[in-house]
This record gives sequence, C-alpha cells and structure tokens, in this order.
Amino acid sequence: MNQLTYIFTQADEIMNKNMDNKIIEDASYKKDKYIFWKAVYALLILALSLLIAGILMQVVFHQTKAPLLLGLIVALPLAIPLELWNFTDPDTLFRVMAFQDRFLMVCFGFAIGVGAILLYLVALFTHPNFGIKDFFVPGIVIGGLIFGAGVGLAGYFPGTIWIALGQGRRDAIYAALGGLLGAFSWSVIFGNVKWFFWDTLNFGPITWASIFGITSKIGVFLVSLIFGTILIAVFLLLPRYPKEKIKNSCGYHMLGKSKNKTTFDLVINEDFEKYPKANRYLTRLINESSIENARMTIPLGLAFTITAVAVIILHQIFGESTTFSWIGAQLSYLVNPNWAASNAYFQLFGGLHIVNGVPINLPFSEIGWEPFTDLSSFLGGLIAATLISRRYMGFKPQVPKIWSRSHNPKYRPIGAFVGAFMVLFGARMANGCASGHILSGDIQMAVSSFVFMMFVLLGAWIMLRYFMHMKINSWGYTK
Repeated sequence: MNQLTYIFTQADEIMNKNMDNKIIEDASYKKDKYIFWKAVYALLILALSLLIAGILMQVVFHQTKAPLLLGLIVALPLAIPLELWNFTDPDTLFRVMAFQDRFLMVCFGFAIGVGAILLYLVALFTHPNFGIKDFFVPGIVIGGLIFGAGVGLAGYFPGTIWIALGQGRRDAIYAALGGLLGAFSWSVIFGNVKWFFWDTLNFGPITWASIFGITSKIGVFLVSLIFGTILIAVFLLLPRYPKEKIKNSCGYHMLGKSKNKTTFDLVINEDFEKYPKANRYLTRLINESSIENARMTIPLGLAFTITAVAVIILHQIFGESTTFSWIGAQLSYLVNPNWAASNAYFQLFGGLHIVNGVPINLPFSEIGWEPFTDLSSFLGGLIAATLISRRYMGFKPQVPKIWSRSHNPKYRPIGAFVGAFMVLFGARMANGCASGHILSGDIQMAVSSFVFMMFVLLGAWIMLRYFMHMKINSWGYTK
C-alpha cells in the first residue's frame, strides 16, 4: 500500500508540475504577444507622425527637404517590420524568391499598391521629392538578372544586409564585404561601359502614367488608383502557399470568410532550433496562413508603407545600395583624392569633384541622407532582434538550412560574399535595388522599376532552381 501511495503521490506531483509549466508557458506566450502588438502600434504611430510632419513641412512651412539627421529615425518603421517578418534570414528569402512562400510578394503587393495611391494623393497638395529611375534597357535587364541571381546565392538584399548586421548574423559580415567590393567594381568600370548600359535604349524616367501621356496631378492620381488596385488585389487574392485555394488568401482571412489555418510547422520547428529564445507568438504567427496572420499584416504593413511614402515627402526616396558605392568613394578619397575625385561614378553619387584642378569632397551633396537611413536600418535590426523578436545571434556561426541541404556548410561564407558582390554590382548597374527600385520605384509607378523587379525574380528563380535545387511544392518547402 505504501508503495502504491508513493507512486500516486509522484504522479500527482508530476501532473501539478506540468500544469505549472503550462501556466508559465501561457503567461510567457501572452507576454510575447503583448510585446509584439505594442511594437506594431508604436511603429504605426511613428510612421503616421513622419508623414504628417512631411506634409506640414511642405504645406505650412514651405520647406521641401527635412534635415539629414532625421534619416537616423525614418528607416526604423521599414527595417523593424522586415526583421519581424524574418526577411533577414537567408532561408526565408530563399523560399520566397523560389516562390515556395509568397508572403514577400503579398506584402510588396500591399505596400506598392497602397503606397502608390497614398503618394499621388498627397502629391495633389505637396511636392514630393520624386526619384524615378531612367528606363535604360540593357542596365535594367542585365543588372536585374545579376541582382536576382546574387540574391538567390547570398539570401540577402542590400537593405537586409544592414538589418542582418544589426541582428548579429555572421554571414552578413561576408555579405557586406562582398557588397562593398561589388559596388566598387561597378564604380571602376562605369566610365567605360556607361554608353552601353545606361545610354543605349534609354527611355528616361517614364511612369505608367506618362507613357499614356497623362501628366496632370489628377490624371496621375487616377492612374495610381488603377495601378494600386491591381497590386492590392494581389495582396488580397494570392494564397500564401502554392496549390492553396483562393479562399485561403489574405482577403478571405481578413474578412473572416475562411477560417482555414495552414501552419508552416517545418519552418516553425527550424526557427525555434535556430532561435531558442525567439518570441514564440511571433515565430508561429509569421509562419502560418490564417485570420490572425492576415490581420497582423495590415497595421505592420501600413507602418512600412506609410513610411516609404513619408520619406519621399520629407527628403528623398528610400534606398539602401548607393551607400555601398559611397563608402567606396570615401575610402578611395582617403587613399588617392585625385583618382577618386576624377572617377565618373563617384562624381555622380560620392560627392567627389575636381574644381580648378583640386579634388573636392562634399560627402552628402549627391547621396543625401541615405548613409543615415542605412545606419537607421542597422539600428532597426538591432532593436527588433534584441527587444521584440529576440533573434539576436551575437555573430555566432550559423549556416542557412537550405544552403546546408544543397552545399557544404564550410562554403557558406563564399556564397554570401560572391552572392552579395553580384547583388550590389547588379544594383549599381540598374541604378537601384529592392528599396530604391522595387519598393520606392514601383510606388512611384516607374516602368524601369517594374521591369527590374521582373528580371530580379527571374534571376533569383534560376539560381535557386538550378544551384540550390529548390522546387515549388504545395507546402512551400524543399523536401
């Protein structure tokens, strides 16, 4: 009898302990959820404040340019959502660029569609600092292919390199070095190849409105309504995962018309393995197709989108890749001022000039506040990774799972370096990147940016399909 009593007592203790653990886990889960949503609404408030400040600056104070130092803040509502969505993880970018997970396309459909309508609405009574890129066919097409192939190899965009450095990713260091060399290499050859890549078949800064001869503010706004509606439809009606039905898309989830929930369990488990201290609520939320995931996208996506529009009102379009060339220009000037100031590309973006035979360096005269916004992206990654997502990695070695399945892990630094070299070389060839072309350019309805985006997707798909051996399947995962 005593033995039986002991066994039941032990069983009760184990059961009570498990219940206590469950209560602790539930409390921890609720805390994670609370932290995430507080951050989302703080970002939305900051984004709205930036937009309102930009409008007041122009309408009330008749100023068209905000101070450069404001750039240290403006990228936070852009960088933090990207880190929260985990787009700084190469595994995530590999999947979305291989069309195994359409979340990036869905988010960019929302951002570009809503952003275009908002920008040209505000443009009715302000003077935005547009930065529409010229549509030079060779540079856009070839640069887009090289850029996309580099993304498929490195798993990074120029902007996510800065954010990943803030997140403490070791391979982002190799990517940053490769990106700096890639941008510098383009700067060196630019003077000799500009005639082909930039001057051949150059149709200028055309937009979807201007090619139809529409130039009035009202007319352009009406075009933005059509353009934006098409992109928003992509967001609303494209299911996140391949082979899913339309009723599992964001639109149906947001309206509560579909209560189906598809969880990306394999990725959730991998994320918990890679980030043991990660925000559990966020980790599950971003890896599912559900009502809560769809409704999360609205406030977080609005913070991202409103900021992308606000920066165009405040100072200039949002870009991330020119800083890589700018750093090369500044370092070159320290080594050889005459050579650096004579470089044709550095004269365009580096703030370097020859005046009366003397090299002159005006660092921010051409690039504007982009180095500050890139620093802001780094800070956004650091803030999000340490305080919200808890994915900060401390630069510990970690190889992307998808890379490990396809190639020897010891070659990952080479892949990150060479891939980022291609990304920045292609970005500078096309005169823009995922931020300056795909996001800011498409929000401005630039034809060059749309064509660039198409060839980036093609280049990435080719690299991921034939080098990383990734195929589309119903679960969006490489088996």
